[in-house]
Amino acid sequence: MNRVFDCVIVENGDNIEIFGNLNIDKDFFYSHIKDKDCEQIIINGEKYWVLKKENVYIIDKFLCFNEILEKYKEEAIYDPLTGCYNKKETEEFIKKFLFNFLRYKTEPFSVLMLDIDFFKKINDTYGHLAGDFVLKQMADLIQNIIRKSDICGRFGGEEFVIVLPNTKISGAMKLANRIKDAIENKEFEFNGIKIKFTVSIGVTSVGINDSYESLMARVDEALYEAKKKGRNRIEYR
Repeated sequence: MNRVFDCVIVENGDNIEIFGNLNIDKDFFYSHIKDKDCEQIIINGEKYWVLKKENVYIIDKFLCFNEILEKYKEEAIYDPLTGCYNKKETEEFIKKFLFNFLRYKTEPFSVLMLDIDFFKKINDTYGHLAGDFVLKQMADLIQNIIRKSDICGRFGGEEFVIVLPNTKISGAMKLANRIKDAIENKEFEFNGIKIKFTVSIGVTSVGINDSYESLMARVDEALYEAKKKGRNRIEYR
């Protein structure tokens, strides 16, 4: 194995393989390294970073590791195609806002759930690369409309969730209309092909009896209603 880092340890059940020139044995691994991730440890009087990826531990102290670490953190937070937050991170934001709202009586927040109408038709007609292009361009358009404090996350496929801190339902509906109209009036060009599409949006605002599950179920119901009523529209619950 070509050594890029100071040490790489592969754990396979009760067996471990150690590659590199650091003085590390099995006992040291279990007492100082096992289950550590993005943490610093001391080896032979010097500081090293430990990064865990599944059953592989990377140990290094130089700049190249810091670059890997930043990339690793980005992958854990952002959707690689659109640059929006991924589903897990978006869920964490919503849960945090909900906790603060219920415990500290902060200003209410609102949630938008957005879905591209007939997205499968775009893929079938123009190909999956065109579909990916549409998702990226739409995400960029949304990011240019929302505030810096707002959260835009890709929830999966062609579905996006936008979290609006300190925003009541009236403000959320205004933003939803801006997004819907901007997408409807935009012509996306991919390899000389002009693509137009619309979106359906569900909107809701947090309530004092909400849990994460009830809040997301309500905005999902609103989105379903928008699609049921003909698409290219906004519904709220």
